Amino acid sequence: MAKEYCKRIVICTIGLALFALGTVFGVLAGAAGTNGWNTLAIGTANVTGMTFGTAVLVTGAAVLLIDLLGKGKLGIGTFMNVFLISWMSDVFLKILAFVPEPPNVFVGVIYTLAGQMITAFATILYMKPALGAGPRDTLMVVIGKKFPKAPIGIVRFAIEMAALLAGVLMGAPFGIGTVLVIALQASFLQFACRVCRFEPRDVRNEDLADTFRRITKRGKAAE
Repeated sequence: MAKEYCKRIVICTIGLALFALGTVFGVLAGAAGTNGWNTLAIGTANVTGMTFGTAVLVTGAAVLLIDLLGKGKLGIGTFMNVFLISWMSDVFLKILAFVPEPPNVFVGVIYTLAGQMITAFATILYMKPALGAGPRDTLMVVIGKKFPKAPIGIVRFAIEMAALLAGVLMGAPFGIGTVLVIALQASFLQFACRVCRFEPRDVRNEDLADTFRRITKRGKAAE
């Protein structure tokens, strides 16, 4: 049991590290813009003076609190998502400090789309261990249950647009890269799923209670 969970946690951690790397490429894109959640974190950092990673942590923790209040299904991976992506984002920003700012919007768009492709594959990697959905995906489910007649795609779109608008109002860039991410984000994830032969709907995420029951049940059986 311990080996199984160690393996799953390692895979999840690698996926989250790659997700942080993709996120950082969105930040490096500058005026070209990035996705909604990154825009919110950039705007939060602009207003508060905190680092980008800390802003990711603050916004992620706020979403996590909403998930808790909405009785969302939270697992080990959910909490790893909040804390590791934020910390690793600042680490990658320091490592990639040598990367020059995009000389023009075209290069910035390449940064944005490259980051989005990385996060698409990273999402699959951290979803595979089934240790819990990310806090933002959980928020989509929580709000989706409040509005059962609304298509879940519309719910996700509305949430991301709200994050994007809040970030822009706080001074984060909005550019052609942002528009392209909005248009292509789902296609990137679908492409990654096809390449990896992965079906997200087949994942049965464990919440904290599930993990506790599995560990204690296996522990009792070994006695």
